[in-house]
Amino acid sequence: MKKIGKISAFAFIAFLTIFLACKKDENEEIIDILTSKAWRFGLKDLNASTNPVGNNIFFAVPECEQDDTFTFRADGKMIRAYGTKKCDGNTAANKTVDYSFNKQTKELTIDGVKYTVVEENKTQFKYYAVIPNATGFNNVIYLLH
Repeated sequence: MKKIGKISAFAFIAFLTIFLACKKDENEEIIDILTSKAWRFGLKDLNASTNPVGNNIFFAVPECEQDDTFTFRADGKMIRAYGTKKCDGNTAANKTVDYSFNKQTKELTIDGVKYTVVEENKTQFKYYAVIPNATGFNNVIYLLH
């Protein structure tokens, strides 16, 4: 009976060791989430508890951009596919820009513009940019669903 207990304890420790050793790097998880699908601008915040401190405003998505999609590729390129609704008649079908993510600072840079990521899951990706206080707000929040 003692032998079975020792084997069970060893199996549990081995399982725990393997489980903890296989934990993904945080940066990989965020990149996996970001690259998991084609995103669209979100029109409703699904989790207000992750909003940054301060007086916030959400990015007002123009109707002509509501059908655009954003595909983040693992190679650091983001492809914006413009939908059928166009803000400008001369808009190309797609636009490709560079993006990067810094795990330590949670800084997302898209086409040279820096944002801070505050929520990342397969349902909602939320990031914000600090804006001048003269606007009456501290941050503009962007949502991707």
